[in-house]
This record gives sequence, C-alpha cells and structure tokens, in this order.
Amino acid sequence: LLTSISLTFVFVLLGGYIFYNTNILNAYWTISEKEAYRLRYEQTLKPYEYLPQPKITAVTLDLELYPEKRSYMVEGTYELTNTNKKTIEEIHIQKLIASHVTLTDVTFEGGALEDNRYEEFEYRIYKLNQPLLPNSTIKMRFKQSYLPKGFEDNTTDTKVVNNGTFFNNSVFPTLGYNKKYELQDPDVRNSYNLPVRADKAKMDDKQELVNARSGGDSDGTTLDITIGTSANQTAVTSGKLIRQWKDKNRNYFHYKTDASIINFYAVVSAEYEVRKDRWKANDSLENDVELAIFHHKGHEYNVDRMMDGLKASLSYYSEHFGPYQYQQLNIMEFPRYGDFAQSFPGAIPFSESLGFVLDIDDETDVDMAFYVTAHEVAHQWFGMQVEGANVQGRNFILETLSQYGAIMVLKCNYSKEKVDQFLALQKEMYDEKRRKAISEPSLALVENEDHVHYNKGVINMYKLQELIGEEQVNKALQAFIKDWRSYTGIKKTQTNRYATSQDLLEYFRAVTPTDLKHVVHDLFESNNQLASLGKQS
Repeated sequence: LLTSISLTFVFVLLGGYIFYNTNILNAYWTISEKEAYRLRYEQTLKPYEYLPQPKITAVTLDLELYPEKRSYMVEGTYELTNTNKKTIEEIHIQKLIASHVTLTDVTFEGGALEDNRYEEFEYRIYKLNQPLLPNSTIKMRFKQSYLPKGFEDNTTDTKVVNNGTFFNNSVFPTLGYNKKYELQDPDVRNSYNLPVRADKAKMDDKQELVNARSGGDSDGTTLDITIGTSANQTAVTSGKLIRQWKDKNRNYFHYKTDASIINFYAVVSAEYEVRKDRWKANDSLENDVELAIFHHKGHEYNVDRMMDGLKASLSYYSEHFGPYQYQQLNIMEFPRYGDFAQSFPGAIPFSESLGFVLDIDDETDVDMAFYVTAHEVAHQWFGMQVEGANVQGRNFILETLSQYGAIMVLKCNYSKEKVDQFLALQKEMYDEKRRKAISEPSLALVENEDHVHYNKGVINMYKLQELIGEEQVNKALQAFIKDWRSYTGIKKTQTNRYATSQDLLEYFRAVTPTDLKHVVHDLFESNNQLASLGKQS
C-alpha cells in the first residue's frame, strides 16, 4: 500500500511538473489554434503585403550567444533606405513569432510613435516624426533576446544548441508583412475559402519582379557583426574576420563584409577543428581567397574532398562565369538536425550527415561531398551575384544553374563513368518523384518542384552543353551574370527589376546555332521534355 501511495504521489508530481512546463512556462497550441492564428494573421495583415517599405542597406549587430543555455541576446542597428519614389511615413516591423523571443527598445532616428494594434501578431507600426524621403536613410535600433524557460517545448527548434548553433537572419526583425505566417496547406486553405496560394508569383507579376526573395528586402546590404560565444567555441558568419579576443571567459569574433551582400547571412557556433588553405586565380595576391573548413573533431573523413571541391569550383567558375567576389570562403559543419547544405555570402553551413560523415567508396560511389560542395560554391554566382526575381522560374536561375556548375566541375575532375553514374542517379530520382506529382511545370516556370529544378535541370543543362558546346553555354552564363548582376548589372539597373528565366533563355538562344535553336524550347520550355542520357547526336 505504501508503495502504491508513493508511486501515485510521484505520478501526480510528475504530471504537475509537465503541466507547469507546457502550459505555464510554455504556451501550448493545438493544431486548430495554430490554424486559426494563421488565418487571422492573413485576413488582418494581407492588405499591407505590398505597402512600400524601405530596404535594409546596412546591418550592425552585437550578438551574445549562450549555447549552454540555448539562448541569445542581440543589440542591433539597421540602416533603412527609401528606394521608392514616394515618401514613407510608417515603418512596419514584424518580430519573429516564436516562444520566448522578445523584441524591445525599437527606436528610429528622429523619433517615431508606436502603434501596437496588431500586437497579437507581433506586428508593430511606427509613425515616423520625420517622413523618410526618397533616397534618404534612417537608423533603426533594437534589442532582441531568446530566453527559453523550463524544458524544451518545441523539439523542432534546433537553432541554438549546446554545440552546433546555426540560424540565419530571418530570426531578427523583418520589414512588413511576412508570407511565411500564412496558412500553407492547400486543403486547409480551401476549408476556409482562402484563395489558392502559389509557391511563386506569375512571371509578369510587377510587384514580385522587384523582389528577389519573399519578404521583399532584396537590395544589397553590408554586415558588421560582433559575436560572443562560449570559451570553447568558434563563431563564424559572412564577412572577413577583423578581430578575435577573449573576455570574461568568453570568445569574441568581429566580422565585417568588404562588399555589398544580399540580406541573407547565417551565424554558427560550435567546438570546431579547422582546416585552412588558400586559393589563387593566378599569381596575383589580389585574387587570393582564404579557405577554411570548420568541422567537429573526429569528422575529418571528407575534409580533403570538400577542400578539393572548394578549389576546383573557384577555379572553374572564376574562369568561366566571372571573378569570385569575396576574400574568404568558409564551410561550417552543423549537426544532423538538418540534412542539407546552404550557401550564404562567403559562407556555407554544411550538415554533418550530408558531407562530413559520408562513407564514400571511390570505386562504387559518386563523390557527393565534392559535388555538393561544388553546388554550394556555384551559389556564390547564382544567388549571391545574380539573383532571380521572386516569380516562376526563380529556382531555374538559382538551383538549376548551380547544378550545371557542379556537374561541369565534376566532369573536369572525375571520369566520364562517374559523371554518367551521377546523371543516372538524377534520372532515377526524377522518375520516382514525377510518378507522384500531379503535374509538372517546365524548367522556365518551375516553382518549388525540386525534382524539376534539381534532377531534371542538371540533366537538361548537361544535354545543352553536349549539343551546343560547353564554351557556348558558359559564354551565355558569363554575359547573363554581368548584365543582371544584382548591384551593378546594366540590365538590372535599366529595368529596375530582377532577372527571370525568360531573360536567361535569351542568352542561351543567342549562342545556339540556328539549326539547334529549337532545343532551348524543348529542354526548358516544354513541360515534359527530359533530355536523354545518351551520347551527343
């Protein structure tokens, strides 16, 4: 009896502890509550989606990471520039909607009156005391913290962890309406009589042609960030490491960009070993690029392959697409919470499971650590130098062209059998996913169908260079990047919009012989045309 009473008492205590953590310290939302919240967000704030807002053109951050507590605190300054033709009187700020994230001390140069009528959605409007004139800049300052309480209430939130923190700047305040908070499931949207939500806008959507990413803040920015972290960890982000020091048993790192970057950067922090090297385009020190691979101790298996991938990619892309734009290029390992790699300006977070711990047999396997490295480095051109408008076909420019770059680097460094093996794998993956797809867009109109822009894309681009020649394809891409470069491209400046897949296809047509011009349509504008894997006809 005593044992039974004791067990009951422990059970009640445990239940109370769990309830306290999940309902008192941490808010618990049911699926229906989440749906209702997203519905209200969209119905209430959708009218603000295309309200003219300034662009973030300079970022200064003092970020303190506390990995052992899974928390952070940041003080930041944004320089906001009015790139519109009309005066801006209100600035709309969206805080990250997440538990335990607090945004405070939001102030604007010259003063502003806060309107918190949409506080339910962490969305605030600031009426400027002095309206922001076209081409004028204003400073916005803020403080933000992430201080979780109790035990973890969201097992999918793995951004700040004890060893292997990785998050991007989307956690910091953004400007205006944010589409990621809309209801996304088509069936759920239909049940609420909401319109169909396209993954990408139509090709001729004037409101999205001026955006390179969802959210609209697409113009170039600079980054000046100081990161504090635990004494045993190294923090890495975009930009050049200006200074490193210790203070109060913490490590500090000051990074600064020496050129404009897209407003997309990541922060990582972990206990790292580091492999360093250098790459030179020629004998001139002006083109010297510092290379580093930050990896977990014991995960050295594929570091040589990845370093070879960095060098081979920089050599091929610099020769055929144009100069690399930064003075450094880093790969940073993060835990296998995610199975992907992602490219940021001069920095490539890379999952341990995708590259670092792969068991690659040179006789039987494609060197995926090398290939994925080459793909991500290609994004330093297709994504960092030339951006695609946030419309249909954007992933053709970003992902398919990066796939093409990577397969050409593979071709230059591995046997024909390995290239054929890789292409056969891509066809197998494409066929499997296509069988499950309801419909298939052309590459020119692809939205988020990864089997199209990844698998079909690399096969068809490889076929194009077989038919018209690698030199001609690269000539087209070099001209495309030069003309549509996000900050200096003459056509970007003339049109005041970002490039589309139709713009890209014109460059392919220009280098294609008259008797073969139909292949540009067949490969990229035909819905179901998958190039054969046979030899050039």
